[in-house]
Amino acid sequence: MPATATVEQPTPDVEATFELARNHFGHVPNLVRVLASNPTMCASVTAFFAQALRDGRVDWAFKELVILKTLRAIKAYYSYGAHERLAIDLGNSAERVGDLANSLWRTSPHYTDAERAVFALVEQIGIDANAVGDDVWDELKRHWDAGQLIELNALITTFVMIGRTGDALGVADPNLFSRSVS
Repeated sequence: MPATATVEQPTPDVEATFELARNHFGHVPNLVRVLASNPTMCASVTAFFAQALRDGRVDWAFKELVILKTLRAIKAYYSYGAHERLAIDLGNSAERVGDLANSLWRTSPHYTDAERAVFALVEQIGIDANAVGDDVWDELKRHWDAGQLIELNALITTFVMIGRTGDALGVADPNLFSRSVS
């Protein structure tokens, strides 16, 4: 039971947000239903989800691995199952997903040096975002352009917030979502 009530029937000020979530996720996730008690925040967070969870400067399949690594790095459980399923639906192997659960990603043949650089960033942000060193950024810049790094950083830090928010509020989302057709 979440610490705050979930909104089952949208009020007029969140109807469009619920529709956006339904179109993108196939249902309205419980976190969106909880956030609906604050329509402005609900709209902005949901709009970012819908924008971030698709191909952009970084492909969606890799974004899902970044989300999973982020949730693992901060020991957050909200939505992990949904993103694990989605990562596989988007073409990631079970080995790629499994190697994120611990330090196997560092030597796994299932990842490129570019991907490992992102996972190192994820782990450092999970420990202390103020201590991301030049060595981490130098390695990232060898593989990713500035626009991709902004997209990846926004994804990581957003899912730090999402994981913490969902867990702190006790939000569970038994409905797994899958790839949107929108």
